[in-house]
Amino acid sequence: MTLEELRARFPSLAADRRLLRNDVYAVLLAGILGGDLAPGERLKDGELTEALRVSRTPVREAIGRLQQVGLIRTAPNRYTLVSPLDIGEIVQVVGVLRLLLPTALRQAVQNVDVDTELELTVVAERLERDSDGADPSPIDAFQRAIAAVLDTIPDRVLAETIETLIPRFVRYLTLSTEGAEAVSRARILEFVRAVVRSDEKAVDILDGALRELSEVLSPPVGGAG
Repeated sequence: MTLEELRARFPSLAADRRLLRNDVYAVLLAGILGGDLAPGERLKDGELTEALRVSRTPVREAIGRLQQVGLIRTAPNRYTLVSPLDIGEIVQVVGVLRLLLPTALRQAVQNVDVDTELELTVVAERLERDSDGADPSPIDAFQRAIAAVLDTIPDRVLAETIETLIPRFVRYLTLSTEGAEAVSRARILEFVRAVVRSDEKAVDILDGALRELSEVLSPPVGGAG
């Protein structure tokens, strides 16, 4: 499969990616997040370079970046594989996001600039217009909204920490029924509209989704006595 064919399958990828290593990273990331590169699937440099029609260098750089965000596991001279979907790990990711995202969102709603407002308004309008369609999907809209939010906050360490967690979280949302239900179209639309209004209600909306996921992932042990 060529780079162009893979791009066509993932329209959410940015259209203007001038560096080849960014192209390769974006395509592999989209493939993993969407499940086309399934959890546990082995990846071979030679097959990837042939499919993407690139040299080994950008492939290896992309794999290194994906390893840093927890989506790929490697063992030198043994294997490179898509990280399994580890529920215990997702529980930890959701827990950390519940700690970090409220602070980030409170900073964001105080720093929404014209460009961010426009970008989020477009996302919201598309969610409303395509209420029965798949473009954008609620998960794709969530990704775009969170990326826009993180771009506005002054605490870059906080933003970068959250950015390393989001890919694993998004993959879980995409590949699990419970995850998809937590980020319904109506909920994400409400969240995006709240950010556009600089309304701290956005914090409660997103925390509600994360809390529901926490309850699904870590149900109470035992029952009432």
